[in-house]
Amino acid sequence: MPLSDASNDSLRSRFELKTLLDTSRLLIESHDTEFILNNLLLIIMGKLFTPKSAIILRDEQSRKWQLVRAKGRTGLQEGCLFPAESAAPASDKPYFTLEELPDDFRACFQTSGLELFFPIRTSSEHLGYLCTALKIGNAPYSRPELEFVENLVIISAVALSNSMLVNRLKATNRELDQKVQELNTLFEVSREFNTLVDRSQMLSVFRFTLMGQMMARRFFFLMRLEGQPQLILQQGLKGSITKAEKEQLLAMKSEFIRTEELDEIPAYLRENKIEALVRVKFQDERAVLGIGPKASAQPYSKSDINLLISLGNLAFLSIQKTFLLEERIEKERMEEELTIARTIQNTLFPSPLPKPKPFDVAAINVPSRQVGGDYYDVLCADDRLLYMAIADVTGKGIPASLLMANLQAMIHVLSPLKLDLAETTGKVNDIIFANTPSDKFISFFWGRADVQTLQFEYCNAGHNPPVYWSAARQETGLLTEGGMLLGALNTIIPYQAGRVQLQAGDVVVMFTDGISEAMNEQDEEFGEERIAEIVAEHHQKTAQELKQLILEEVRTFCKGNYGDDVTMLIFKINPPEQH
Repeated sequence: MPLSDASNDSLRSRFELKTLLDTSRLLIESHDTEFILNNLLLIIMGKLFTPKSAIILRDEQSRKWQLVRAKGRTGLQEGCLFPAESAAPASDKPYFTLEELPDDFRACFQTSGLELFFPIRTSSEHLGYLCTALKIGNAPYSRPELEFVENLVIISAVALSNSMLVNRLKATNRELDQKVQELNTLFEVSREFNTLVDRSQMLSVFRFTLMGQMMARRFFFLMRLEGQPQLILQQGLKGSITKAEKEQLLAMKSEFIRTEELDEIPAYLRENKIEALVRVKFQDERAVLGIGPKASAQPYSKSDINLLISLGNLAFLSIQKTFLLEERIEKERMEEELTIARTIQNTLFPSPLPKPKPFDVAAINVPSRQVGGDYYDVLCADDRLLYMAIADVTGKGIPASLLMANLQAMIHVLSPLKLDLAETTGKVNDIIFANTPSDKFISFFWGRADVQTLQFEYCNAGHNPPVYWSAARQETGLLTEGGMLLGALNTIIPYQAGRVQLQAGDVVVMFTDGISEAMNEQDEEFGEERIAEIVAEHHQKTAQELKQLILEEVRTFCKGNYGDDVTMLIFKINPPEQH
C-alpha cells in the first residue's frame, strides 16, 4: 500500500474515532429522543453519503414496530406500524440485509430502497433498527464504514435507552403529580362537602370542580328523588330528557361507558354531545354523571375516568347525606311536635279523677303511639251528677287525637246542661257526622250516676259493652243499650238509654278494644269473657287494684305487644262503712 493511502486511512480512522467520541459525548449528555434519532440519521447520511435511511422502534403500547424517522425517498410514512412477531432474526449479527429478514417483515421494505438493517439493541433489550440504503450510486459500504455504523448504533442504543428511561421517569413523575393533584382535589372537595349541609351549595362545589378540574362545559347529574328520576344538576345543556331516557341511564350496568359504545344513544345525549357516562352506586340507590368533551378537546384518560368515578361517588354520598339529615331533622321535629301533642292530650284526661262518695274510680290510657285516639273522662256536672265516658276513634296518631279532642269538648259543653242522655248522644252523632270524613267513626259509651240515689243512666254508641258486676245477684252482665257508632250516619233511629240501680259492691269496667282484642302468639283474642271472669273473681278489690290486675293479665297474654291503644275506666260502689 502506498504511504499516502496508509496516511489517508489513518486520518479517516482518526476522524471517524473523533466523530464517535464527539457523538458519544453529545448523545450521552442528551436525554432528548428526537435529538438522538435525528443525530443518528444525519451522521449516517452526512458521513457515509447515504441517500436515504430510517429508524423503526418498538411501540410500547401496541408492541408493534413503528417507523419513527425517515429521511430520503423511502415511500414509507412516519408513524406506520409493522408486524411485531418476527421482526428480529434469531442472530446476534451486527446487521442484516433485506433478504435475511423474515418474509412478513421484509415485504414492508421491498420497495423502500433500504438494504441494511442494524439492530439497535442494548445488553437487555432490542429497541429497533437503523435502516439504510446503499451509498450514493449504490456503492457498497467498506468494512471500516460498517464498523463505524455499528459503533455509532451501539452508542446511540445506550443513549436512546437512557433517553427512553428518562422519558418514562418523567411520565411517571407527571402521573404522580397528577395523582397528587387529583388526591388534593378529592380531599378539598370532601372537606367542603363535610362542612356543608345545604344541598345547593354542595352541587355548586361539584359544578365548579367539574368545570375547573376536568375542564368540562357540559354535564348533568341524574339521581332518583322520591321514587322519580330527576336531574339535580345540569350545565350547558339544551332541550329536555324524557323519563324513559332517565330510566335507561339509571339502568346502565357499567361503571363507566363512552356514549358511542351504547347500543342505543338517547337523543338528549346525542344533541348535547355527552361523551361519557359514569354510574355511581350506594346500596340500592344509583346515580349517573353524564359529561361532555373537555374544553381542550383532549380525550378522557384512564386517570380522568378514575377521578370522575371518585368525584361522582363522593358527590352522591354527600347528597344522600343531606337527605338523611333532612329526614332526621324532620323526624326530630315530628317527635317534638308529637311530644307536645301528647302532653296536651294528657291534659285532656281528668287529673285527679273525681271520686265522690261512695264511688271508687280508676282509669288508665296507654297509647300505641305517642298520641292516640282513645278517650276517657270523668266529670262532676254538680254535686249530685257524675259523668263517665270512654271512646275509641278509628285510626291512630294526630288525626284520631284531634277528633278525640273535639269529642271531649262537646262532652264538657253538653254535660252541665243535664239534657236527656239518649237525645244528647244523637246530637253529638249528628255534629260528628257533619264535620268529619266518611272514614272516621267513634265508638262511644257514656253514663251519668246520681251520687245520692245511685241511679246510673247510660248510652252505648257502638262501643265494647262494659262489664257490670252485680253484687246483689253475684253475676256479671254487659251494658248494651244505645245505638250505632258516632259519625257513621245521621241519627235516623233514636239512641236508647239504659238504666241500672247501683248498689254497694257493684263494679262497672269500661274498656276499649285494645284490651279485648289484644292477641297472643296463636292469634287468639283476650276477649270480653276473660275480663268478666277477672271481675267476677276479684270484684272485692279496689278499682285501682282491679285495673292493675286486668292490665297485667292482658300484658302477660300478649307479651306486651299491644296492637292498639289500651284504655280502661273502672268505678266501684263502696259499702257504707268505706264512705
